[in-house]
Amino acid sequence: MAALGPESAQSAETIRRVYQDHVNVLGLREYGELAGAVDNGGLVPLPENPLRYNILPRLDGPHPIGEKDLANQSSYLTARAATIGVLLEIASRVKTGPVEVTSLVRHADYQEELRTTNANAITSVPMHTMGLAVDIALMNSRIETIYEIRDVLQKMQDAGDLLFIGERRQLVFHVVPHPSRLGYFNDVYLREVGAPLTSRSAEAVAFLDAPRLAPMHLNPQVTTEIIAMFPAEGPIQNLWVEEMPPSAPAIAPAPLTWLLAMMSEARSYWHAAAGARWLALLLACASAWVLASRPRRLATLFERP
Repeated sequence: MAALGPESAQSAETIRRVYQDHVNVLGLREYGELAGAVDNGGLVPLPENPLRYNILPRLDGPHPIGEKDLANQSSYLTARAATIGVLLEIASRVKTGPVEVTSLVRHADYQEELRTTNANAITSVPMHTMGLAVDIALMNSRIETIYEIRDVLQKMQDAGDLLFIGERRQLVFHVVPHPSRLGYFNDVYLREVGAPLTSRSAEAVAFLDAPRLAPMHLNPQVTTEIIAMFPAEGPIQNLWVEEMPPSAPAIAPAPLTWLLAMMSEARSYWHAAAGARWLALLLACASAWVLASRPRRLATLFERP
């Protein structure tokens, strides 16, 4: 932990800089807000049988998860999906033993009470109250597992996946997903565990540590697609007219005659021009013509009550 001191200090400063503006939005002030976030999917639980994922949550003994509110311990076995996702990724890379977890989400009232016994709870940016931190304990792990966890965390931090702090007093690694990777680790959770059961739905919003674009720099675009066409009442205007010889009478054919003529014309285009696209287009136009020739009957299908 002493050797990690300078690196931890740098990580702590980065965490403060990129997350401090979001505490008021994401922070949970009291237990009711925490329970509501679990209810609407804003917080998600650890997977069932977490040891199968090489994760060992501390549920009893000294300093278990939710130690200040053990009656509601299951609520504290949750975090943002991206936080559980990064924990799953870490645990999948550790091969020498399980990853013991001692803390996930907390609310501000819980954090305030915890400060009396845990000096690490005194922080300007309480990441646990946002559900964006997980503490990985070292006390009960084998030395080779501790070194492996450290190496995994350093590699993932160098890759820009996460930020971590080595806390000397509690002997834990305080791990936070990097803001640029929240979406990725959210997908990791959904892929490995699936969507949580909720009574309401909620969306997670990821953000980057980058300046926002000014409105004047935006170039909005709208893409539309026609998925259905319905005949309208009134006369039909044929906007696709081929030139006719001067001697030909300008008499509109009956629907059936027009349909046969168009199908005959389509045969000549079938091999030489656009193949199946021409025939499909001509058949669609023909069907619309025949349907539109009976406007009174069709009008009842689309008339509002």
